[in-house]
Amino acid sequence: MTITVGAIYSAFPNFNPEDMIKLCNGNENLNGRTVVPLANIAAFGDKSLSIFAAELEGKNYTNLLAKNERVEINSAAKVKDTDTPQGNENNLNSGSSIPMNTSIFDIAQKKDRNIA
Repeated sequence: MTITVGAIYSAFPNFNPEDMIKLCNGNENLNGRTVVPLANIAAFGDKSLSIFAAELEGKNYTNLLAKNERVEINSAAKVKDTDTPQGNENNLNSGSSIPMNTSIFDIAQKKDRNIA
């Protein structure tokens, strides 16, 4: 999903047109479908605009923010911060490993012998 000039003006009807031109890299030929780059919104520094962008774009947008801003915007926009590993990622490096010269068929035969 992308953030457009029309979406910003819908959410913020009093948004300054000069600021919109700055957000669009100086492009003065704007219409409602003109895409506003996320990096420009992040650099703009308006908190309410950042929350709006985070609600629409989620982590795609908040990853562009500085770490101290990211936490505040994530909580305000209710974006889940996934910097902490999830439960299934903790078990990726389990202690059991298979030697390189072992066939999967050998492993299956060993399991069959141990069960029986």
